[in-house]
Amino acid sequence: MSVDRKHLSVVDRAPRTHPEDADLETAVYDALAHTGDLDPSYIFVTARGSDVTLAGWVHVSEEISLAEEVALRTRGVRSVHNELSRDL
Repeated sequence: MSVDRKHLSVVDRAPRTHPEDADLETAVYDALAHTGDLDPSYIFVTARGSDVTLAGWVHVSEEISLAEEVALRTRGVRSVHNELSRDL
């Protein structure tokens, strides 16, 4: 934190997650969980505005593109950064 001397207030400089981000993360994860051909157990979803990042591992390669497609179909998602990889 730092003090803004001009306005004599405390300013928090740490990035914050907006409540909407958490809602979008939940919506994407729920959509992944309800996809029958996908196990989202090790998929981690983060959102910043309408941009979503998928990170983690899936069991088969086809699940990587499927997860991205499902995320893109989720209401409120504008783009998906897919960092998923196949587990070893």
